[in-house]
Amino acid sequence: MRLPTPLFFTRLSARQSPRLRALLLAVFAWVIVPTLALAQTAPTTTSVSGEPMWRYTVRPGDTLIGLGQRYLRDPAQWPQIQRDNRVGNPRQIPPGTVLLFPADLLRQQPSKAQLVQAFGAVRWRAQATEAWQDAQPGQTLAAGAQVQVPDSGSAVIELANGTRLALQPGSALTLDTLSLYADGLMADTRLRLQQGQIDIQDNPRRLPNQNLRILTPSAQAVVRGTRFRVGAGAEATREETLGGAVELQAAGAQVRVDAGMGSLARTGQPPLPPVRLLPSPDVSALPSLFEQLPLRFTLPAQAGAVSWFGQVLAESDSAQVLVQKTSTGKTLSVADLPNGRYVLRLRAVDANGLQGQDASHAFTVFARPFFPMLTAPAAGATVRVARPRLAWSELLDVARSHLQLAAQDDFARPLYDVEQQGAHWTPPADLAAGVWHWRVASIDAQGQQGPWSPPQTFRYVPGPGPADLAKATMRFDRDHLLLDLPAAPSGQHYALTLSDHANLQPALAQMQTPGGALTLPRPSSGKRYLGARLVDDSDGTQGPPVVQVIDVPPRYPDLWLLLIPLLPAL
Repeated sequence: MRLPTPLFFTRLSARQSPRLRALLLAVFAWVIVPTLALAQTAPTTTSVSGEPMWRYTVRPGDTLIGLGQRYLRDPAQWPQIQRDNRVGNPRQIPPGTVLLFPADLLRQQPSKAQLVQAFGAVRWRAQATEAWQDAQPGQTLAAGAQVQVPDSGSAVIELANGTRLALQPGSALTLDTLSLYADGLMADTRLRLQQGQIDIQDNPRRLPNQNLRILTPSAQAVVRGTRFRVGAGAEATREETLGGAVELQAAGAQVRVDAGMGSLARTGQPPLPPVRLLPSPDVSALPSLFEQLPLRFTLPAQAGAVSWFGQVLAESDSAQVLVQKTSTGKTLSVADLPNGRYVLRLRAVDANGLQGQDASHAFTVFARPFFPMLTAPAAGATVRVARPRLAWSELLDVARSHLQLAAQDDFARPLYDVEQQGAHWTPPADLAAGVWHWRVASIDAQGQQGPWSPPQTFRYVPGPGPADLAKATMRFDRDHLLLDLPAAPSGQHYALTLSDHANLQPALAQMQTPGGALTLPRPSSGKRYLGARLVDDSDGTQGPPVVQVIDVPPRYPDLWLLLIPLLPAL
């Protein structure tokens, strides 16, 4: 584009009024000249040597000599600024002109960072030669400080311009450079991520002249005010841009990674061309309440996902990473968490190892005190006694148990709702025949009740009743006891025992029959006992015994008459 010159404005306004001529010249000075300067100097933010450049916009009355005295470490070096920026007259610079100052020529003052949050056994040291110390939230970090985050911790560092660095579990970071230039109008920050991952919200106030570089063993990320993640491993550096843009540099090459894109730089190789990050996974079907451990999240199907990255955060503070897990399967498991409210942050991971967009899912853990295992009756069992004994496993640190027994599976109106010590309970009255539901919860010494156990059901089917021998007939012949029993109830049969004793032990004879006529060996004369039970054909459940006394007559009742003729001889 060809821009008008001062001569053009002079000729254009020669026949105009002095006031209009002055106005046109002012427009040239404030608009056209800065445009020419921009077109001619093509400003960049770093020098050829890689040092950051300070961009200064000239104001009315500025001169290079004055700017040198105000901002340069050596004021006499202003001619270099004139030469590099192609300034013709150092005393008359058009307002609006953008000048570039190399940072190594500017007055420098140290800046500081602050460790605003530390979770877990986070350590730090002021210099590499010093001993490690426990990190404390609120402490100041100067250039050269190192911070280590354990696998079970996390930390947040805030720079002077408000930039926030969220150090993820297993990260190690060194604050190489924290410098301010030109009376604080420019910042240069260099961070060295030895391992792990940091999530960065850079320059949230959008201050000008803020330079941030993240160095890793295999690459560096040059930031231009953005949200992004950097992960450093033994073999590669990954970068995922969530907002703004990041320049990823490695092996003498550079790629620009815009929002929603990611790139990977393997050791000794240039960065891969940026690829789009996988979208946020659908977490709508994940459970929102866990009442037993471990926690298992069934991962959704997602195109392009070869693995998953998950973090469990405290709902009250998203910077506190409690658990960090990766999974290549269909579930993400968490072994243990205290009762409370949490957030799962889930990302799909592509074939390059790049983590996709976040999805967040809130959930609650309510698992303590743990519920017991219901042991008897077994799930789905049929019981034949009207007052079955309900039993469950014993747990440590449980003061008592809370039991409910109900005819409905929603337990809206339980027949029994009791609290007691011990691990078993028997109904105080006979249950009605039918299906019953029961569950148990634990109560600790502080009176806190945990979740209910999964309910179990059992069916109560009354056992056989007493045998009715009132209609039975009995007679004896020379060698047998002849019985005629009424037919047993449907699905049942009789179990008979003949004994010399009321307890039916030992047995003289035993027999099972559905009823009708049957024959038993004739016992010797005297008082004998016949026991009868009804028995269920399906499972052998026996009813109560009914014992009948039998007076067995002598087999030959008139035999004594044969002894009468012998009486005189006696």
